Amino acid sequence: MSNMNPHVLETFRFQAEACRSLGSPFTANLCDLLAERLTDSSRFGARILNWPDSARADAIALRATGALHGLVRSGRARELASLYPPLEAKPDQLWEAIATAIEKHDDFLHDFLDSPPQTNEVMRSSALLGMALRLAERLKMGLALYEIGASAGLNLAFDTYHYALGEDREWGESNALVNIDSEWRGHIPPLEAELEIVSREGCDRNPLDPHTPESVERQLAYIWADQHNRIGRVSAALSAAASRPYAVDRADAADWVDAKLAETAKPGVARVFFHTIVWQYLPDATKERIAESFAAAGAVATQEAPLVWMYMEAEGHPAGAVLKQTVWPGGEKETVGLTDYHGRWVDWS
Repeated sequence: MSNMNPHVLETFRFQAEACRSLGSPFTANLCDLLAERLTDSSRFGARILNWPDSARADAIALRATGALHGLVRSGRARELASLYPPLEAKPDQLWEAIATAIEKHDDFLHDFLDSPPQTNEVMRSSALLGMALRLAERLKMGLALYEIGASAGLNLAFDTYHYALGEDREWGESNALVNIDSEWRGHIPPLEAELEIVSREGCDRNPLDPHTPESVERQLAYIWADQHNRIGRVSAALSAAASRPYAVDRADAADWVDAKLAETAKPGVARVFFHTIVWQYLPDATKERIAESFAAAGAVATQEAPLVWMYMEAEGHPAGAVLKQTVWPGGEKETVGLTDYHGRWVDWS
């Protein structure tokens, strides 16, 4: 029986339910097994069991399942790998292999817990595309993109992917390397709007480089092992990203936003700052600084050089992630939709 701190146990239980609802029974089972059976006899186990009160915000359950998937993908734990999807293993058999892997690869697993998950789920690009199309139609100018928490920058390239959006709706080049199936419902964004991306920049505290095998493997490790389509899609997006001219800056989010806002705004270009499932990982002080910086820059934004802050974040909504944006001049926060965490559908307001 596990002797996890109650808040850590609650985090694993919460994550198991989330994985089930998002179509990953295997990852849900892993979370359940770790919650029930993990002990402090290893460095990996002791670190998880005694994780501080920030366990849910730190996504400790996904760090743990990512560590195991990373080990399996590395080829160093063949016995455990043989029980991973597509095979369906019995819980006792799977746990025995996990326990052996923890014993043999304790340091690898322990150290993998250092950084938060960076899935950079490219299906979230569906929500970004819709928001950008609406902005393009409304502002009638090119967009300069700035992504906070960009990881490998995959979602910065949302306009280069092909989309099937339900009901015979399509957008993008049919021969694109990355294909995204996402059902759009409600007040559909204007697919015919002229979308011009003028520039793209991103920041991350720990950017993942699509050119290095280590970074690529780390990113793929965080994707749930029974979701082969997601793994294939992100692999394709990483391949595409490796041939792109832009890189993601290694920077603190608030410092980076300040630095970018300090640059002179160009007339005829809207500066669009965005993030997807990043806010929960930022310290409160960082979030406050970013919000204050946007408010200050927004106060002096003009119709010729508008400023936009748009995002896809949880905000405690039971059904999915909310899509919100603030456009300056004006500065009113608008709710534009609700989306599945993995972008499988978007309900547009």
